[in-house]
Amino acid sequence: MKDILETAGIIGPAFFGKPPKLSGNLIEISEKFIAEQEKTLCGNIKTPITPEVIFHNPNYLSRKGIQKSSLNWFSLIDYLPQPDKASIFICNEFFDALPIQQFERSENGWNEILIDVNNDDTLRYTTYKTNDCVKIDEDDRYKHHKPGAQIEISRQSEAMIVKIAERISEYGGFALIIDYGESQVDGLTFRAFRNHEQVNPLRDIGLCDLTADVNFSALRAAAETVPNIRAYGPITQSNFLTLMGIGERFRQLYSIVPPEKQEAVIHAHNFLCSPDEMGDRFKVICVGRATDPVPLCFE
Repeated sequence: MKDILETAGIIGPAFFGKPPKLSGNLIEISEKFIAEQEKTLCGNIKTPITPEVIFHNPNYLSRKGIQKSSLNWFSLIDYLPQPDKASIFICNEFFDALPIQQFERSENGWNEILIDVNNDDTLRYTTYKTNDCVKIDEDDRYKHHKPGAQIEISRQSEAMIVKIAERISEYGGFALIIDYGESQVDGLTFRAFRNHEQVNPLRDIGLCDLTADVNFSALRAAAETVPNIRAYGPITQSNFLTLMGIGERFRQLYSIVPPEKQEAVIHAHNFLCSPDEMGDRFKVICVGRATDPVPLCFE
């Protein structure tokens, strides 16, 4: 967000003849991340935000930020005001954090994979025939799976992309979604990380980063249920950044930084673009109006 605002503030006058009026809305419910965002974008933390403030005030924080931008924080996308112009939605590692459901196919249809408590208060996985299993049994997309097959579904992700697409359809703009996942996710991908190490998701509850791969095909299909909406991609992050000019930016930075920092520039470029790092693991899709031109990088 900081880079976007700074870049827009620098190049804006060349397009508009004067500094642009910049505004941004952030969807966030983590006290820690709110504080980091406020300090990064506004220079300081005005008032610490508590859970009570977050969940009892639709627009719980408003500040002036860098490049004289107007910034507002919301707990839900539903609280965003109706725009008077086109909007740009940037969703970076957003959808991987939304809830998922897991299902396993048996001889008698699908069962949901749930979490239960052992007698010693430790947690374990179990399966149960829930109401959602009936919906999966009747869904043609899942009838070809054989017993033993496992799938993940994120209904909240699909509902979220529909809300974004509806705003784009009505008011214009586009959404850029950058996350790790696959065009089609097969099997179970739910996992936990702590101190950069993968750990058991059923241990150290509340102390781990929980995630699951984003199913980009499901996101695209959900977005395109909205009239006049088309989704493009996914393409790899490496391809996206290369087409956007990261090579030129890399060479520029490498040539102007002190020699002792050149290795850090190389490392940052490799981390973003190398197939062994984030380059292929992260994917990018774009959602826009079907009547608008095809976005750059997705032709």
